[in-house]
This record gives sequence, C-alpha cells and structure tokens, in this order.
Amino acid sequence: MGKTYRKTLGDKGEEMAVLFLKKLGYEIIELNWRYKKLEVDIIALDQQDLVFVEVKVRSNASHVLISDLISEHQQENLARAAESYMMEKGYEGQIRFDFLFYINNKLHYMKDAFWNY
Repeated sequence: MGKTYRKTLGDKGEEMAVLFLKKLGYEIIELNWRYKKLEVDIIALDQQDLVFVEVKVRSNASHVLISDLISEHQQENLARAAESYMMEKGYEGQIRFDFLFYINNKLHYMKDAFWNY
C-alpha cells in the first residue's frame, strides 16, 4: 500500500468524520492543526466543550483493537498538541478528546476516549 493511497484514504476518512461531527451539531474550528511536529486532525466545539478529535482509517482490518490504533505515545502527543492550541488561543474552558475510527467502512466513535478504554 503506497503512501499516496494511505493519504487519500486518510483524507476521505477525515471528510467523513467532519460530516459525521457536523450531523451531531459540532462546529468545526480547525482541520489538521499543526504545532511543530504535532497535529490534531479535527478541533471542534460541542456546545461548551472544545473537542480534539483523532481520526483513524483502516480498510482491510480483520481484527483490530482500539488500543492498537492509538498508542499511549500518540495520546501524549495529542494532549501536548491540545495544550499548545489552548495556549496559542488563550482558551481556558472544558476540553475533551474523542477518537473516530473507520474500520472496514464502519464508523466507531469514542467520546471522552482517554477515559473509555
């Protein structure tokens, strides 16, 4: 599987994630926000919560564990990126980390993901 295919698949997954979140009433604030080497796929507002969303897409996964998709190191990076975003924007309100997975064309959404698995 080439890099271009993975990028296209990832972009499609992020597009689907944005549509899904909008249907839930989220306001999309940022897409692919970067700080140095850190990145957040989607930053959105869900009522009063600022939500940092990680999107993962797998097309041919026969058996996938959520813990295999988001490592502890990736969670730490996401948390550091969120902290940098909040400092840059002067945000001091509630935050949340959600994960959105598309595995074999099925959506799996985890709200408050850091505390759910």
